[in-house]
Amino acid sequence: MIGLYGGSFDPIHIGHLRLAEDVREYYKLNKIIFIPAYLSPLKHRINILPEDRLKLIEMAIGYNPYFDIDDREIKNEKVSYTINTILFYKRKLGYNPIFLVGSDAFLSLHKWRKYNLLLEITNFIVIGRDKDNLADIYEYSRKVLCKDLRLTKTIEPFSANIYFFNGRRIDISSSEIRDRIRRGKPITYLVPPIVEDYIKEKRLYVE
Repeated sequence: MIGLYGGSFDPIHIGHLRLAEDVREYYKLNKIIFIPAYLSPLKHRINILPEDRLKLIEMAIGYNPYFDIDDREIKNEKVSYTINTILFYKRKLGYNPIFLVGSDAFLSLHKWRKYNLLLEITNFIVIGRDKDNLADIYEYSRKVLCKDLRLTKTIEPFSANIYFFNGRRIDISSSEIRDRIRRGKPITYLVPPIVEDYIKEKRLYVE
């Protein structure tokens, strides 16, 4: 089975990479596919060209045989809706796709396009963070989405469940990295060296 990891990745950082590897190991997934959005429906700003974000991801994951990238949302050049990507992968894989989602995004799932259909055909892995309250996530899942939250390590590919992953904490955010760049501060150890070099060379996020 493979896991789909969508997001802006603006830019990709060590937290994204370590999280993807931890999830892959924990759930025994064969591969994680990074799917950068062209433009998120809930975010209305593009900080750098999508092509540069794509390049940064390609460089960051290039050494890992268990990571891959899908540029379909970038190539579409439209607002990226998760339902379209999930439907594509459901047809391609023959089972309900596994989709990684941060808990902050998960708590707005009822605002996503065709979220009821998503809940019928997707296995969500909700990524916990320090600031999260598991009780709040559990309550949201039950009361708003009418789904139980599962803590098991075994994913049922032909079901559509919500799993909670409470892994290691790496407190890094893309917004913090962008802010450090704008203030002329180093981002060493926050992103892979090859990503840092490309950002410096292209002067990304400077303005």
